[in-house]
Amino acid sequence: IYNVTIGSSSSILGPEIPEATKDTFRQHLTSYNFWSLTGLEYVITQLKSVVLSLGMIDRHLSVEQAVLLSRLEEEYQIRRWGNVEWAHDYDMYELRARTAAGALFVHLSSESSTVKRKLLQD
Repeated sequence: IYNVTIGSSSSILGPEIPEATKDTFRQHLTSYNFWSLTGLEYVITQLKSVVLSLGMIDRHLSVEQAVLLSRLEEEYQIRRWGNVEWAHDYDMYELRARTAAGALFVHLSSESSTVKRKLLQD
């Protein structure tokens, strides 16, 4: 969709990102205004992923899908060791709410609309 190359890494340093990919992301991010970028930063912080955040903001992923993908390790551990309902469920629902709020903020601050009023004649 974005026509970029992002590798994988098992190192703490992360993969090497090609300059063309950086330019594509830079160009995409400059299309947002200040407030939208503020909301996007909040979403990225919640999901801990630029890729998932942009996929969700650009409506390729739902909030639920993005949250599930951001929690893959936690979901694996829950399946292996069990779910602590009051902790794991709360964390998931809180993350969904925060992510949805951030996405809504981005959409509302980046979309413009005008209201036209009709003149009433007596």
